[in-house]
Amino acid sequence: MSIRKVSKILEEFRKLDPEMPMQTALSLISVSMYQDNTNGLSIKELSQMLGVSTAAASRNISKLSKVGAKNQRNGLNLVETTEDPNYRVRKCVRLTPHGERIIKALKEIVDDN
Repeated sequence: MSIRKVSKILEEFRKLDPEMPMQTALSLISVSMYQDNTNGLSIKELSQMLGVSTAAASRNISKLSKVGAKNQRNGLNLVETTEDPNYRVRKCVRLTPHGERIIKALKEIVDDN
């Protein structure tokens, strides 16, 4: 992948939130990689993938969700969380339709020749 493509991808994240931390962007990408799983990706699994605490993973998901983090009025509405029907304590994260469109746009940048 060329530096130009990397720059375009980073610019897409900047359009969503000019101050988005890299960890939050990586959270969105990680959730997208597990979109085909029945229940999505759990907060605990995300924290292990990113090498952060479950609290940090949860904060990143809040920033990406419709509600947003404590210091934001509204979230980005890119992901949604649901309870795992088999284990109600487990929160599963999946892309929203808006999140799917953003990931599709990112994939198009990567696949563009």
